[in-house]
Order: sequence, then structure tokens, then C-alpha cells
Amino acid sequence: MTGPGGGTPVATTPAGTVRPPALAGSWYPGSSALLLATARNLMRQASAAPMPYGRPVALAVPHAGWVYSGAVAAAAFRILKPGSFTRVVVMAPSHHMPFAGYALEDAAAYRTPLGEIPLARAALRDLEAPSLARVVPGATGPEHAVEIELPFLQAALGPFTLVPILAGRVDAADEKAFAEKLARLDDGKTLFVFSSDLTHYGPRFGYMPFGPTAGARARIRELDDSAIGLLRRLDAEGWRSFVREKEATICGEAGLVTMLELLRRIAPAAKATLLAHWASGEIPGVLDDSSVDYASLSFAREEGSVGEPINAPPRIAAVAAGDPPVTEAVGHALVRVARGALDADLRGDTAPLDAALRELAEGRASLPLQAVFVTLKRKDPAAIMRLGELRGCIGQVVPTYPLELAVVKSALDAALGDPRFSEVKARELPGLSVEVTVLSPIVPIGSWKEIRIGTHGIVLEKGAHRALFLPQVAPEQGWTVEETLDALAEKAGLSRGDWRSDATFSVFTGQVFHEEAAGAGPLPKR
Repeated sequence: MTGPGGGTPVATTPAGTVRPPALAGSWYPGSSALLLATARNLMRQASAAPMPYGRPVALAVPHAGWVYSGAVAAAAFRILKPGSFTRVVVMAPSHHMPFAGYALEDAAAYRTPLGEIPLARAALRDLEAPSLARVVPGATGPEHAVEIELPFLQAALGPFTLVPILAGRVDAADEKAFAEKLARLDDGKTLFVFSSDLTHYGPRFGYMPFGPTAGARARIRELDDSAIGLLRRLDAEGWRSFVREKEATICGEAGLVTMLELLRRIAPAAKATLLAHWASGEIPGVLDDSSVDYASLSFAREEGSVGEPINAPPRIAAVAAGDPPVTEAVGHALVRVARGALDADLRGDTAPLDAALRELAEGRASLPLQAVFVTLKRKDPAAIMRLGELRGCIGQVVPTYPLELAVVKSALDAALGDPRFSEVKARELPGLSVEVTVLSPIVPIGSWKEIRIGTHGIVLEKGAHRALFLPQVAPEQGWTVEETLDALAEKAGLSRGDWRSDATFSVFTGQVFHEEAAGAGPLPKR
């Protein structure tokens, strides 16, 4: 059971090849730039979750689409430091193929939009055992519950080798025997990740012991709190009894009890920290007669943590009219984010974007929802004479994305989605400059005569026609208000002068940040 998310992915993995991503572009972003920026943003959204003392030995994380459980999983992955682990074991349930025992992988690597992850072949061979753990042809290719965790791990750790495992039909003897084999991988540089959602409730899952979903939220929470308590106490026998007696619909229950048996062997005094817990039905905008609960936990050898678990989805506010403007330092960092996004998707180099996102996040809470435009301009005078200066300009008018994500999306759209131009090629990037305009909230005005050239961006609307100019357009062209509105009317598909009757106007201000200034240095620490 997957919980809310996309349809069933389909992929195959012939032996010795690279397993392609089955979920990119549906359950998580398919663009490397958007994927990295989204992972970083989700980890920032989860920044209020507890921070356990010491390094984790194991993590338990959900595996629905990122729009549903991403922030819950991010509460765990944000704990990890680059290079802190060189090998990661990810165990997940099999949603697509029944089999006995544990399924291993014979691919050479797994690929996500952030790059290839080599498999730890020696470790996989060491885990093999007749009738207990083996390659199950066709089982791993379409499975989402391992893959969904991998971009988070790439963003948090950097390079590592992977040991992917699917848990099938197993009994207590199997779980104990396989935990013994997993324990041999505990070398101080191996992280164990167990992928599972919690209770699947409602008619879609055939599980409604407390009646209709809408009135059962408190009872479901109580049920899952009991399950989480057993995990925190490392109570494998209690977990098995709970699953059996409650007929629990916890899809990764076999993997989680294997985790408990593993921890008994490698960290019997491990301290569990609940990081986040909420349900899909508690996410704003989700209307469903069924619900899936998500939780993330960290297990560490050191006792203690700072903070309380997050028990509701984080909410990001849109920028308000009275909010202070973006600082020069943040604005210039956003320009570096825009350039980094282009490098990531067009040149395959995510390092500049990663550095810019980390710099922007340091010491700052989650950025608000805010509208931005990214403008790409040619720099070569000969090219400008022949083709014009503008090479692409796209953004949002209504605040829709957190600021750094808005910049990444706008940069990619300006390069690859502006219908006025062909797609930008990687070879063009050195000859283009990047400009980011951060918009204030848009407000309607009573008359075009209130427009101030050089101060206001303008939105013109008439019937089904609509167009926008950024504040810098009119001054760059040397236009008066009337000339600006004539040009804006033409952009909207109207005739010059059509704006003089039955049209409405809105205005906004924009902070413009240029690439030349953006290279001045890193953001100040605070």
C-alpha cells in the first residue's frame, strides 16, 4: 500500500545494469535542480523537529510521495551530515510482488536525477542465504519504497554505496536470522534505514475498525502511538503481538521488526527519538475518505534530544504587504541559486546549486511563499545586435512556492519553457547573465494614472486578456506610462490603446538583483 501519491510505476532491472528511477517526475521532482532544492526545502520545513544527540544508528521513515510524507521523512534525513556514512542499507516492503524471505538486488547501481548510487556488491553477497535472502527477479524494479528515500540520502550525505533490501513474507525466525546477517555490516560507517508508512485506514484499504475516517482520527492516532511506543522500547515481541492482534495495516511491519532485532544486536541500549508524526488527511488541501499515517524516528546510541516532535504539517506563509524587503545578501544568494539551477539541469553539475542553497539556508528559517521572475539576457554585443538582449523571462505573479524554490522553477522555465524562444543550450550559459526580480504582493489600483514608471510593475487585464511587465521594463525602454500600456496591451493580445476602456490594473514593486553583484561574496553569518 502506497498511501496517497501517483500511480504504480513500472521499471525493470536486468542483472548488472543501472536501475533507472521509476518515480522521478511523479512522486518527487524529475529535474535535478528542483529535486535538490525540494529536498533542502523539506529539510528546512522540518527544522523544528527534535535533534537527537549523536549520530543515528538507524532511521525509520515513511515512503509516500514527497508532497504527502516528504516533510516527515526530511525530519530524519536532516540529522545526517555530509560524509558521516559511506554505506546505507535501505529495507522496505514489497508492494508489487509477493515472495518469501528478503529480496536482494543484482543491479550495479541505482540512478536518481541526482546521479548514480553504486551498490555495495560485497555486502549484498554477504547477505545471501538459501531460502532467506536472494535475488527475486522482477521484485525490485517497480518498487517505490526504497527509491523514494534515495534523493534525500544523496542530498544529505553526498556519495555513498547502497544495500537495497525488500522484506517479503517472513516469520520471527527469519527476522532474527537476517538481523544476525545485517549486524555484520555495522562498521561505524553504515546507516540502516527502514522504510514504512503506518496505519492505512479507510475504504480504500479495507480497514475501518473505528468507523468512517473523518470521525476516527483520534483513535487512529492512538493506535499508531501504541505502535511507535513499541518501536521506541525496541520491543520486538510486543510489536509482533500488536500487528497480529490489531490486524495492523503497517506496510513495512516486517522491516520494522527486523530493525528491532538488529538494534538488539548492535545497539541494545539505543535511544529512540520520535521526530514527526501526522496523517495524509491532516495535510491542507487533501480531501480523501482514506488516510495514511506517517512517522519518522531516529535510533542513536547516545541518550537525549533537543525539541518536541512535529505533530502537524508545517505551514509556510505567503509574504505580506508589510513584510520587510529581501536583503541585498539574500537577493544575491538567490541569483546564485538561479545560476546553479541552470548548471544543474543543463550541465549536470549540482555542486554550485547545492552550495548556494546551503548558504541561503544557514541561520535562516524557512523562506516565505513569494513570487519571483528570472530573466536571462545575452551579454555579447554582436549577439544582442543580431538577436536582441532578452533570452528568456518567466516567473509567477501569485506567491506559490517558497522563495528559493520559486527561483529554481523560474530559472528553469525561463531557460526551457519561454514560448518566445527555443530552449537554452548548455553551451550558451557562459554568454548569458541572470537577473532575479523578487515581487511584492500585487494590489489593484483604481486608475492607470496611479502607475509610477520606475517603481511599479504592472498587470493589465481585460476580458480573457492578461499581461505583465516587471518594474524595470519601462525604464529600460525609455517608455512613458502610455507607451508602456500600449506595449503591454500588445503583449496581452490586444491592440494599442485598448487599455483605455474596460481594463483593470494592478501594481507591484520588484527588487532586482543582478548577477554581477551576486558574485560579491557569501552571505553574512547570523
